[in-house]
Amino acid sequence: MTAYRKNRFSWRAFVSLYMTWAGIIMVVSGIILYLAPAGRIAKWTHIYILGLEKSDWQAIHTIFTFLTVIAGGFHLYFNWKPFVSYLKNKFSQSISLRKEFMTTTILSFAIFTLTIWNVPPFSTVMDFGEYLTDSWSSEQNEPPVPHAEEMTIAQLAEEIKQPAAQLTERLQKQGVNATETDVIKKLAEQYDLAPQELFEKMQVQKSASVSSMAGKGYGRMKLSEICQDLNLPLERALQRLEQKGIRAEGEIVLRDLSEKYDLMPIDILNIIQPEAAQ
Repeated sequence: MTAYRKNRFSWRAFVSLYMTWAGIIMVVSGIILYLAPAGRIAKWTHIYILGLEKSDWQAIHTIFTFLTVIAGGFHLYFNWKPFVSYLKNKFSQSISLRKEFMTTTILSFAIFTLTIWNVPPFSTVMDFGEYLTDSWSSEQNEPPVPHAEEMTIAQLAEEIKQPAAQLTERLQKQGVNATETDVIKKLAEQYDLAPQELFEKMQVQKSASVSSMAGKGYGRMKLSEICQDLNLPLERALQRLEQKGIRAEGEIVLRDLSEKYDLMPIDILNIIQPEAAQ
């Protein structure tokens, strides 16, 4: 009987060991996502971190988190009796642990609240993450227009004010059999290229959108504050954003709004006051 038990597969040990490995993987993937570039750059350049793209790490982090929740349920099932016994012991010590319970409850609520309110040092952690994310950005690896990889060559040509036939001709000279209806992302995958590399083969001189609004620290300001600084009615700004499919309110911070729609802050600024980008 003893030998039989030794050779049996232990589901309790399996769940415990899985949760250990999953915890390690979630920590590693979480750190990498904290350091990773913004989505627009990751999709455009296919930057690899430890051999995987950002989208791969996002999938890994999500799946392991989801499965860990399930494993946690099984872990509780296999350890129900020890868990109940533990609770009974703790309840019996409730008087002596009352201070600890209240302290941890208050501390957890305070951390939650201060994080939502964007108060240092919690905001410092998020700001540093944003700094690391922005550090990947350069004029060379920024897409010419937001979501350029999802456009067809004809749509991209219209956005960058270039003849579509000229772009396809340049690609064909580079060995890429392209048509105006080809989607940039799918065409790049077909030739094992990043969308950025495919765009470079089009030999388009990227012109940076130089705006007089750049470099003024608008990223951390509310939309209402920006409109006041630009002497622009908030209602007009919201209307212009709505016309571009961007729903916003005056109290939202520009950086948060741009991240929500996977844009750069300067893109939002150019929408609400396009004349300033001329």
